[in-house]
Amino acid sequence: MKNQPFKRFYIDGFTGGGVALRKGSQDQVVTTARRILEIEPAFDGYHLVDFDVDKAAAMRLACVDRVQAVAYCGDANEILPPILESIRRSESKRALCFLDPYKILLSWKVLELAGRMGTIEGFINFPTLDIQRNVLRKDPSKIPPPGAARLTDMWGDDSWRQVAYAPQATLFGDVEEKQSIDALLAAFATRLKNVARFQHVSSPLVMRNNEGAIVYHLLFVTQQPLALKIANGVLKPYHQGKA
Repeated sequence: MKNQPFKRFYIDGFTGGGVALRKGSQDQVVTTARRILEIEPAFDGYHLVDFDVDKAAAMRLACVDRVQAVAYCGDANEILPPILESIRRSESKRALCFLDPYKILLSWKVLELAGRMGTIEGFINFPTLDIQRNVLRKDPSKIPPPGAARLTDMWGDDSWRQVAYAPQATLFGDVEEKQSIDALLAAFATRLKNVARFQHVSSPLVMRNNEGAIVYHLLFVTQQPLALKIANGVLKPYHQGKA
């Protein structure tokens, strides 16, 4: 990207505080945003967002040596749209986004805006564990309304219900049978292409916790086939369990 004739920006909607504690061992882990701030050559600008007051304050301290970096405290779904719009209004700007809420916290309006701009690419976390635990139930009539509302906001509408449950004929008539999370994930990737209009979406990378449970799936989205090829090359060792 450094050889391209445009300014490059990094946008992170859920930065954390710069340093996190690994569950179990309590080892310190440097967050993605903090690592990005240390990369050379630097981006032309950084927009780093976190809802937590203390984490946002820690990121402000981390930005001291990067005068072009700004740390915000607040809801990423409200802060990011005007930042994205500022990039869309300029033909000389491009941005790499990292949107990784571990829960269902990201709104579809942000994803759709980013996709339709044509100047944004990035990584998106599909919050698999939160969806499994707090939304989907074997009986769809028992889905918790708050969880359903959050998933509808992330999905853009309630069509996720038709993907998560399919009619199944039984001796007692048709019933709605819960489908695998893979079906929901595949449909979400399709929405990123067909509705949000990202031209390319990578294969999902499984992200697990220390107990081996799937926490989320990581997707890369872009308008450029070369960018997809590069991202797939980076992710391939992780898909194969060699990294």
